[in-house]
Amino acid sequence: MPTTEKNQSLTGRVVFQYFYDCGGDIELTKIPRDKLTLIERPKAKGARVLAPKYEEVGLQPLEVNLGPVKINGCEAAVEGRIFPIGVIGIYLSVEFRKDALDDVVKLVGLDERPVKVGGKEIEFEEVPREFFGKLMKTVKPAIVWPYPAFEYPEIYTLILITESEPKLDAKDFMRKFRKQTAGLLRGEKGWKKLSDKEVDDSLKFYLSYSEEDIVVVDWYSALMSGAVDYMDELVRMIELARIQLLELKTYDKLLDQRLERAYDSLRIAFAKPRMGIPWGGRGYGELARAAGELAEWRVEVTDLVEDMRNILKFTGEWYLGKLYRISSERFRIAEWLALVDKKLGQLQELYSMAMERVDVHRATMLEFLVILLILVIIIQGFLYYF
Repeated sequence: MPTTEKNQSLTGRVVFQYFYDCGGDIELTKIPRDKLTLIERPKAKGARVLAPKYEEVGLQPLEVNLGPVKINGCEAAVEGRIFPIGVIGIYLSVEFRKDALDDVVKLVGLDERPVKVGGKEIEFEEVPREFFGKLMKTVKPAIVWPYPAFEYPEIYTLILITESEPKLDAKDFMRKFRKQTAGLLRGEKGWKKLSDKEVDDSLKFYLSYSEEDIVVVDWYSALMSGAVDYMDELVRMIELARIQLLELKTYDKLLDQRLERAYDSLRIAFAKPRMGIPWGGRGYGELARAAGELAEWRVEVTDLVEDMRNILKFTGEWYLGKLYRISSERFRIAEWLALVDKKLGQLQELYSMAMERVDVHRATMLEFLVILLILVIIIQGFLYYF
C-alpha cells in the first residue's frame, strides 16, 4: 500500500449502494415473484464465533438479481433488495483483482463523474435510478399505507478487501498506512495531500475483532479488510443504519409538509370570529378537520419513529451491535431522531391548540342551545297563559 512498495496489491470489490424510499410499506407476499430473479443465499454451516445470530425486526429483504451492466468498460453486477419498511436498495458491485492503491481509489470515485454505459455518456446515478424504476414497477402493487416518497436516494460506498499482497493486518491500516486508508475511504486521488486532521476524522470510527480484520466507517463510505467469512453480516449492519437514516429523512420531510399544511389550516380557522353559530360556519368545519388530521398524523408518525428506534433487537451479538452503534453515531442518527422528535412536539402543540379552539366552539354551541331552550320555554309559557 505505501508508495515505496510497488508490489503491494489489493483484491476485493467496491459496492455502490443506492437506497430509495418507495412511499409506503411493502407487503412482500404481494410481490409477483415470477417476474423477478430471486437470489437464494446459502445458510452458513456450523457456528460462527465472530458473528453469532441476531434477530431482525421486520427488515429481512427480498433479494433480486438485476443482471450485469458495463460502466466505463468495467462489468458491474447489479442486485436489488426490497425491504418491507418501504425501501429498495440497488447495489452495483465492481470487482478489482491485484490492483494498486491508486487504481482502487480511482474505482471508488467512479460515481463522482459521468460514465459511459451502452455507448452513451451519462451521470453515474442514472444507472441505479433506471434499475430502481424498473423494479419499482413490479413492486408498486405491493405498496401499502402510501405517503409522498423522499426524492433523493441515500448513497453509500463499500470497499471490501478480501486479499492483499503482502498481507495487511488491522494495525497496517490504522497506523502504518493511515493516509492511504483515508484516501480509499474518501476516494481521494490526491490522498498524499490529506491533512492529519482529515485523516483522523475519516478513521475515527472503526472496529477490529482480531489482528487480521478491520472495519472503518466513514460518512460516505466504509472499508472492510479480512473477516471474509462473516463480511456479509458486517455489511448488513451498516446497511440497516443507512436505511434508518433514509427513513428519518423521509419522516422529517413529511413532518415539514404536514406542519405547513397544519399552520395554513389553523391560520384560516383562527381568523374566523369566535362568536356565532359554530356548526354552520366554514371555519368550524376546517378547524375540526384540521384537528382530526393532526391527531391521525401524530399517531402515524410517532409509530413510524418508534419503529426506527427499535429497528434491531440483538440477542447476545455484541460485536454486530457495536458496529451498528458506531455506524449510527457516524451517520448522526441520534441528531435526526432529536429533530423528528422536536417536530412531533410541534405537531402535538398544534393539535392541542386546535382542540382548545374546538372546545371553545363546542362550549359556545352549548351556551347557544341552552339560551335557545330557555327562550322556547319562556315562549311556551307566555302562549300558555295568553
